[in-house]
Amino acid sequence: MKFDNTFEWRLSLFTAPDDTVRQYRIGDDLIRYYGSLGVDAFLKKWSYSTNMEVKSQIFNGYPPNSTTLRSAFLSPLYVNAGIGMRYELDKKSEKVRHRRVRWTLDLAPISMNYRYVGNSQVDVKRYGIDEGRKSKLEIGSTITSILKYDVTRYITWDSRFKYFTSYKNVMAEFENSLDMSLSQYFSTRLYVHMRYDDGVPMDPEFKHFQINEMISFGLNYKW
Repeated sequence: MKFDNTFEWRLSLFTAPDDTVRQYRIGDDLIRYYGSLGVDAFLKKWSYSTNMEVKSQIFNGYPPNSTTLRSAFLSPLYVNAGIGMRYELDKKSEKVRHRRVRWTLDLAPISMNYRYVGNSQVDVKRYGIDEGRKSKLEIGSTITSILKYDVTRYITWDSRFKYFTSYKNVMAEFENSLDMSLSQYFSTRLYVHMRYDDGVPMDPEFKHFQINEMISFGLNYKW
């Protein structure tokens, strides 16, 4: 029996010279928990599992040059849980030192996706919830893939893919980050997050797609 837990918090701030209301804006604000409970199956590297993901944000979010609240803590709140099977791979290279691949694949043919907006000032329609309601529950199937590839001791590629379908709407996310350590203390990170959700109102330019790109340089220490 295995019980895996992952907790993540990401926060990025940047200057906003084109914003007349505030000097700084929040580029990325995510707090996420992902847990999985599994029991070994008859197949090698496979297990019967149940998993759950809970994610939201901490700070308020506003559009540029506006005081209209777009998002806040628990607004929205996403909860996804399912029952199915998990495949795990952990392989180290025999030829290249420090090269390692860790991959988990969760297949949940029976899952639920729950959306909730607790702040009354946030427009619920923006998150695919009917007007006059605060939440929406969908039943369907979920696929979650999490990959961590240590190319060398100083270069790591993290990838995360999630696909949920209620057989009426589709929500998919694809996150990729490349961390490159320039020295023992300094590193550069390239991050790309793509999202598709046809259960929310369509944007005139990007349709149902959203994309977030970021390059950062900062401190890093490994032991």
